[in-house]
Amino acid sequence: MNLFKLWVAAALLAGSTLALADPPSQVGRLNYVAGTVSFAPAEANTEWVAAPLNRPITTGDRLWADRDGRAEMRIGSTAIRLQALTHVDVLRLDEGGTQLRLAQGTLHVRLRRLDAGENFEISTPGGAVLLAQPGDYRINADPSGAATTVLVRRGQADVLANNAPYSVRDNQLAVMSGQGQELFVAPAPDEFDHWAAARDRQDERVVATRYVPREMTGYEDLDQHGSWRTVEEYGAVWTPTAVAADWAPYRQGHWVWISPWGWTWVDNAPWGFAPYHYGRWIWLRNHWAWAPGARVARPVYAPALVAFVGGANWSVSVRGGPAVGWVPLGWREPYIPWYRHSPAHVRNVNVNHVTNINIINHYSNTQNGNNIRYVNRGVPSATTVVTRDTFVSARPVQGATLRVPAQALSEARVMHEAPVARPERLERPEQPERASLAASRPGPRLPDAAAARQGVATGDPVLGTENSPRIRAGAQQRTVATPQAKAAEATGATAPQAAATSDRNERAAQQREPREPRASVAPAQPQQAQGEAESRRQQQQRQFQQEQQRQARAAQQQQQQQQQEQLKAQQSRDQQHQQAQQVERQRQLKQQQPREQRPPERAQMQPQAVVRPPQAPAAAAAAAVTPPPVPQAPRPPRRVVEPEQPSPKRPPRD
Repeated sequence: MNLFKLWVAAALLAGSTLALADPPSQVGRLNYVAGTVSFAPAEANTEWVAAPLNRPITTGDRLWADRDGRAEMRIGSTAIRLQALTHVDVLRLDEGGTQLRLAQGTLHVRLRRLDAGENFEISTPGGAVLLAQPGDYRINADPSGAATTVLVRRGQADVLANNAPYSVRDNQLAVMSGQGQELFVAPAPDEFDHWAAARDRQDERVVATRYVPREMTGYEDLDQHGSWRTVEEYGAVWTPTAVAADWAPYRQGHWVWISPWGWTWVDNAPWGFAPYHYGRWIWLRNHWAWAPGARVARPVYAPALVAFVGGANWSVSVRGGPAVGWVPLGWREPYIPWYRHSPAHVRNVNVNHVTNINIINHYSNTQNGNNIRYVNRGVPSATTVVTRDTFVSARPVQGATLRVPAQALSEARVMHEAPVARPERLERPEQPERASLAASRPGPRLPDAAAARQGVATGDPVLGTENSPRIRAGAQQRTVATPQAKAAEATGATAPQAAATSDRNERAAQQREPREPRASVAPAQPQQAQGEAESRRQQQQRQFQQEQQRQARAAQQQQQQQQQEQLKAQQSRDQQHQQAQQVERQRQLKQQQPREQRPPERAQMQPQAVVRPPQAPAAAAAAAVTPPPVPQAPRPPRRVVEPEQPSPKRPPRD
């Protein structure tokens, strides 16, 4: 167990180093929950509760989608979707990248952006999967741990299995098992793929990306629940719809403790993430609006952009014991973190609202907040006050607010941090730590086999910034078997085990280790078996090439058919255009002819067909305008009597 002790000591040292540094600038968001989905926070990773919407996800958190569950987590523009019976641990989430552990189930990843030097890794029992470029990926880990599949619809995934890396590219499926690795043509999409594709198409039509960057976690739900407009002083602002008349920000939700930031706001609204961790809230005459501020590529996350109201002596004026109040920060008011931070972090978290370092220093160095005018303190019902127990126990704020006289609010002290200590230093520690970390509604636990199953990773995971016993216990239970640990085991050392409390668990974990690797990434076989395996491999390769050729021919035929249809449509349009031009020319020629030379109009022709002998043009024109004769009754013919003619005289005879 010497290697295990060294590994834990290195992890603790790394955690201590991180505790002195700035917190991560980005977090995940649980933005979609359907059915039964459980969540375990990093500080209490064995306490499973019902997964709350809008919960910030960070290093050490765990998710489990039960038999009827389905969930989606967003990290900026990246969407990570869980199918039913899927368990995911967040091993690392910071500026350097994302590292997840898939113990069992199906994970769909839509990766839209991957900067230089940034990694996105998924540790599975069959191998470490590194997403090399933006694309569409699906990873499945069999519940028995026997097989792992990597499906790439678009993009490239580099897989490290048995110390033999290989790549999976567009429209390919890789299957990793105890028999080695095999590549196939990607199968047709199923219902889970269609659901994920539908959500991707919906995300492509989001209008909010005109006003905020895609790397602002939570932008995807703003369009459905509000409207955008431009205000001269503030720029683009967003106004929520379907809120009550007396609604105010930071009032419908609860507070939780999330390391390393401390007290963090979790809102109940389906859109309630981006407006509460980025930007500022402004009062426009009679309603609230959210102003995201200047556009930056990757805005820095904040746990809650508020100024706290209260203090040690404030409880005297509030019935019911000590109280805690807060008010949203207004336009151009700097946010002063209440956790360990550096000056660079303060500048980065305020860069889209306050760029003058003197203003930030003035707010930061002023101990008495009453000497600073917070604009939203003058807005009616902008300040929210609850009891201290409600604040530290993750209870809903709505319905538990206290009515405080205006005079008491005006005299209350304004502070940069909450007037409540961290959970383990509360005065009544019956179970305050557990109550401060998450909501109290319990959720189903994942199977023990999935919790103990190891995964292959390219490096040791980051455990977090708080080295409490709970975190160390969670780290032991979720140990990831690295390639270095596998090499140590090959030399006789014992690999770190997820639950190394008995010999039976150690033997079971060792049986799940991959077999001894060789050049062909398959177990050693006799020569005849190797020949058969090579023959099968060549046959599968031929089938793969034939399938690719068939798909290429089908695509070419479809393209030719489309071109023919387009050509026919163009010919039909040209013919119609020519006919229209011919009709137009005839009309113009007709207008240019003299009236007497124009052909008779159809409306002016005689209604009865009359056959007439050919006539001169003038007579024809006259006949065309002469109305037809009225028919008359026939008359009897007249008898003509001609006068008698005298008979000619004959000449006299001699």
